Amino acid sequence: MINNPYASPALTASYGSPDPGMPYRTDDRAEVSDAAVEMLRQTKPWVTFLSVMAFIGSGLMLLGGGAMMLMGAIAGGSGNAGALPSAALGAIYIPLAFLYIYPALKLWGFSSAIGRLLGTRASMDLEMALAQQKSFWKFAGIMTIVMMVLYALVFVGAIVVGIAAGRH
Repeated sequence: MINNPYASPALTASYGSPDPGMPYRTDDRAEVSDAAVEMLRQTKPWVTFLSVMAFIGSGLMLLGGGAMMLMGAIAGGSGNAGALPSAALGAIYIPLAFLYIYPALKLWGFSSAIGRLLGTRASMDLEMALAQQKSFWKFAGIMTIVMMVLYALVFVGAIVVGIAAGRH
């Protein structure tokens, strides 16, 4: 570790202090390599784009779910039998819209941390970017497992219903 002899005493004392939230924290003064910064600089526009698309998608799902529920309520009042599935599908879209917000926030946080890293080149900013990215991928992995289980349950349920319908 190289100490900067020109750094102020207050600045020197504040760097390197342990952060309970980041157990593997390194010296904040350590600079990130040019190659790592360049790779993250190239990644930032795509992360920002995907984050914005997730926010827009969430908003559209929310509007679509609300519209489907409203149309289902209006059609249900006129005795239309197809109104109930439409309203139920709309009721499913609304929680899914909120589910999209978390990964959008994590991607936005990753992009913002990359922006800070581009200015400071401090390892602390790299760690914050990686923490946001880790949270995004953890969420994506958990959701993938949940979807696999749901697909398996639907598949087994379809087989059971098919067998039961074939016996009658």
